[in-house]
Amino acid sequence: MLTLNADDRFASASLSNLLDNIHILATPTRSIAELAQELDVPKGAIINPVLCAVAGKPTLVLMAGDKACDAAQVARVLNMKGTVSMMSDQDIEALTGAGIDQLFPVDLSKHVPTVLDASLKRFDTVYSRAGNVKCLIATSFAELKSLTGGVISYAVACPAWHPTPFNQG
Repeated sequence: MLTLNADDRFASASLSNLLDNIHILATPTRSIAELAQELDVPKGAIINPVLCAVAGKPTLVLMAGDKACDAAQVARVLNMKGTVSMMSDQDIEALTGAGIDQLFPVDLSKHVPTVLDASLKRFDTVYSRAGNVKCLIATSFAELKSLTGGVISYAVACPAWHPTPFNQG
């Protein structure tokens, strides 16, 4: 299991700058639609973290909240070979010690290959979970790219109604 605690999350100067951009929600909110409504932003501006496994290796895909992850593209984008499968809630918790709705993608990206959905560029500000069901961090796509080191892809996003999407939000 990865140990992702609050002290580690904000250890670097880059991450500590995000402290000014934390939004504390009134109540724990699970769905992308609920988060967007509470913040009064489009659903697409909420980052939907999708954890999947490529040939059994954990992989993080940071999707716009109004898109689904095209599983067929994940391995190709990362130049990996193997079957892509959705990680179960139990596997995610075993890996990170937290549920999908509590992940801090910036921290997790240091431990697993990460893909950024290029459609997030549509928004000046995007919102990511911050390690707690009541916390979100506001950031720009450029800062998200810098903090995660993720591979930007136009191929991983598909419409949310796609017949075989991976969509954990």
